[in-house]
Amino acid sequence: MIKWRFNAAMPALYQNVGVRSGDRIEIHSTTDGAVFGPYLDVPAGLCEARILLDGPATGQATVDIASHGGTKVHVSHVIDLSALADNRVLISATLAEPTPGLEVRLRQLQDVTATIVGLEIDLIASSTEEPAPGRPTGWETSKTYQEKLESGFWKKYLSGPSVLEIGYKGYWGGTVPVVPQAIGIDIGYPGYDGVTLPFADGSVDAIYSSHCFEHIADYKGALQDWYRLLKVGGHMVIVVPHHFLFERRRRLPSRFNYDHKRFYLPDTLLAELKESLPENGYRVRHLRENDEGFDYSVLPPASGGGLYEIEVVVEKIRVPNWRPDDGSVRPYSAAEFFSQEPSDDPFALTLSLSEKDCILWGPYTALAPADYEVEFLFEARGVPRGPLAEPIIFDVAMKGERIASRTIGMAGGSALRRGRVALQFSNPSDKDEIFEFRIFAPSASVEGSLVFKGVIVRYAHP
Repeated sequence: MIKWRFNAAMPALYQNVGVRSGDRIEIHSTTDGAVFGPYLDVPAGLCEARILLDGPATGQATVDIASHGGTKVHVSHVIDLSALADNRVLISATLAEPTPGLEVRLRQLQDVTATIVGLEIDLIASSTEEPAPGRPTGWETSKTYQEKLESGFWKKYLSGPSVLEIGYKGYWGGTVPVVPQAIGIDIGYPGYDGVTLPFADGSVDAIYSSHCFEHIADYKGALQDWYRLLKVGGHMVIVVPHHFLFERRRRLPSRFNYDHKRFYLPDTLLAELKESLPENGYRVRHLRENDEGFDYSVLPPASGGGLYEIEVVVEKIRVPNWRPDDGSVRPYSAAEFFSQEPSDDPFALTLSLSEKDCILWGPYTALAPADYEVEFLFEARGVPRGPLAEPIIFDVAMKGERIASRTIGMAGGSALRRGRVALQFSNPSDKDEIFEFRIFAPSASVEGSLVFKGVIVRYAHP
């Protein structure tokens, strides 16, 4: 399923009535006007559209799905906006053939008051066409199209029902996207600003871009947006000119294409991926320096002909709940903590439970964003077998604020004699934060002591 998403701030949604204010289109009108767009070229299939409203609306309106500059209406309904159950206007149509200029229109029939905040379009394509020899793709793609068809490359990496090709037209006319089910994207595509694409998060099976990425100034923003769109298990296929084979000069500007923003070798391309994508959130499944037919005897500045590109395939994986160990996920000995009762023993701190308030704290360690478990290790001495007179509290604090705790009270004696108390917690921030692990005795009426041995910090299991 292809899932387009447009908010009301996008110029892809048009209006001849109402007022656009930020990410809303406010309609308070008695005249015959409409909100319409986004003029998409779509494949044949089942199309469902949803006009999203902010809060209740009033009045009667016509909603329809049209194409061919509005001259062909596929479906049309009259609706009472005040009767909507969930602030969404729904309409669907079956498109029997590829349809140019698809638009969704809302036109008032009488006094209408409504606030439009977005438009969603879902399409289940009906075509089962497979890639075939001779497909009129872009110039650079055409050089390796047949080889990738025979090797199964297209089937392996671009076989899902939702595929995007970024920059598919290039400098040639009459081209089509790389595989039959792909949606071709170029500058000027409805809702596309050159970085952010108008599709739902996690809705795309594959993204393909050949000899386009080097033209995008904000490479980090583009990569992050492509990653946003991919499903887990989806592939990002990027092909760029090779620095030493195509450019054949040390630094910008490019001799052969003045619009190139960067030169690429495999390491620089991988470095941009590493900089832009979530750590441990992707895997490189294919990397190739393609110099087939290149003539190394030809001296710069002349072209060596043949192929002169780098191709990389990245698979999006589900980011695990753990991070690579940086030395902070480990055992912490008693010597790394602070107590009201200093000790010369580096392996143990004897904590009197008759001491009031916080009797242990530390070690003030920086932990990355992830899910964790901390296990307090100790030996209980002289603690009653039954319920404690007052509870003992084990907790976790982030930047001094408690975020997790466990209270040992009614089952105190037996619980403490186990010598272990575990707590799960998370760093919900997007950066490393300082954590401490503490033991509290809120009153001074508990018998016995704890011989504290330290804590173990682990990544929590999913």
